[in-house]
Amino acid sequence: MRYSDRVTLYQTGPRQYNPERGQTEFTVHEEVTLPCNQSPMSLERVQTMFGSTERKVTTIRLQRPFQGKADKAAINGNKFNVLRHVPHRSESVFYLEGVSEWS
Repeated sequence: MRYSDRVTLYQTGPRQYNPERGQTEFTVHEEVTLPCNQSPMSLERVQTMFGSTERKVTTIRLQRPFQGKADKAAINGNKFNVLRHVPHRSESVFYLEGVSEWS
């Protein structure tokens, strides 16, 4: 398996209201860039696992187990929310939902 892509995983802090911009924002506490293998999920698999075909879900696999916490990710400038993190003994698997803006 080739780990030719790079994923940046983010851990975000609590949401706070920004009066200058007039909206609620979150702060990014930590970020880590790691090599990964990226593959999109089929619509049938998304329907089975998450119950909706409206989501664009991508699976990424890391070479080593990821011990930290992550709730946002970015790959090649595309933004994703972390739906599920499955740690295995020798690798980690993340299920990411593609979004236009982090919420």
